[in-house]
Amino acid sequence: MTSAQPPGPGGTLLQAVTVTTLGVLPAFLVGALAVQIRADLGIGPAEMGMAAATLFAVSGIFARRLGRLVQRIGAAKGVAASAILAATSLTGAGLAPSFGVLIVALVVGGLANGLAQPAANLGISRAVSPGRLGLAFGIKQCSIPAAGLIGGLAVPGIALVLGWRYAFAFGAVLAVSLALWAGFRTQGTSRPTTGPAAPADRGTPRRGLVLLAIGAGLAAAAATSMGVFLVDSAVESGMSPAAAGYLFAGAALLGLLIRIALGAAMDRFPQRSPYILVANLLTIGVAGYVLLGLGSPSAFLAGALLAYGAGWTWPGLVHFAVVRDNRQGAASATGVLQTGLSLGAAAGPLLFGLLVAATSYRTAWLAAAVVALLAAVTFRLGRRTIRASRATSQAAADAASDTTQGAGPENAPRADIPRDSIQSEAGQREATRRDATTPHTTSPQTTSPHAAPPPVSTSPGGIPTKGNPS
Repeated sequence: MTSAQPPGPGGTLLQAVTVTTLGVLPAFLVGALAVQIRADLGIGPAEMGMAAATLFAVSGIFARRLGRLVQRIGAAKGVAASAILAATSLTGAGLAPSFGVLIVALVVGGLANGLAQPAANLGISRAVSPGRLGLAFGIKQCSIPAAGLIGGLAVPGIALVLGWRYAFAFGAVLAVSLALWAGFRTQGTSRPTTGPAAPADRGTPRRGLVLLAIGAGLAAAAATSMGVFLVDSAVESGMSPAAAGYLFAGAALLGLLIRIALGAAMDRFPQRSPYILVANLLTIGVAGYVLLGLGSPSAFLAGALLAYGAGWTWPGLVHFAVVRDNRQGAASATGVLQTGLSLGAAAGPLLFGLLVAATSYRTAWLAAAVVALLAAVTFRLGRRTIRASRATSQAAADAASDTTQGAGPENAPRADIPRDSIQSEAGQREATRRDATTPHTTSPQTTSPHAAPPPVSTSPGGIPTKGNPS
């Protein structure tokens, strides 16, 4: 069968938004429909937190492996596979007769989410030009608030009219449609990802990437708890279920618009550090969590908008920064980042639910504020580590260049040595010996003594890390 034409940047972006929305939709439907699900299945806040945690825990455990898988099979197949798993998860959750079956369905959803993010990021990295990459990730990361928006509207529009199970059924239909679309179309490969023709990437130093994953995990722990428990907490504060659903949808819409605006700002001001902006947003979001903990309806309304508008608009910036520096290995680098994101998103709702069951929503929201503040500090530390690593690499490159000053062509590095590899000392001596016995066709005057490649480190995706500060 002949495959159809690639969907292009617009189609690729639409696929990315849809697949990442479907990847987390089971968890957010569980959160938004918590009142109805709890009454039907006879479970409490701790079980609701466990259910949402299951999806993200599975994603975190398999994130790196699934990222490497997507890097190998390509974005289109990753999108199709994720959509099929999402449809299976949504169908299972909608038909769940017990809490145990719901958990099994969310395990499948975790695999769908683990494939969705690397597939979406790889597709965007290949199809979107560097000057539009920030906007593309701002739009793509609208998937989380889009899932919240769908979940919030599902309460008054579906759950209170037809029943909560129909909301999962509509999500399953959307997932099947995406699987069919992605299955009959192949993603473009306009940017080579390996080989000598591939554009060079800065890469992200491994220690810095690990710190970013930790910071993202902490931030996700606080934010995902809000997505799962906001409606239930709003009802306890005195709102009606319908009003709580509309608040959830409105806060999600606000976060969606801000994510797009922040992505566009990164394209307009490329020299600004996205990590500092992430830290500042998280710090502002702390105030939102505190307001949620006050309990009154007015404070709860303000806290929800502030926590969503600042404390949960950072994911697009983090994905943009990592993929921007690792476009050749976008899926692999995303797998590392997604490990922290998913494990944090798993631990957050689980611990939040247990804390609510043991104490109160007030205590849990204040704990979320502390976790968000720790995340802001970690992002600043991660940025400092990345800058220090790149500065060290640049200094080593300058020192290596200085040592070649005045060297003759017989001592100069060979031009056929790949720039992303460093020969051993023995290998260099052997290369020099071979050159000494081979007539040179290039005169000393035309051979630059500065041709030595700078030392590089590699990111988890095998991408060279140059000494260029972030």
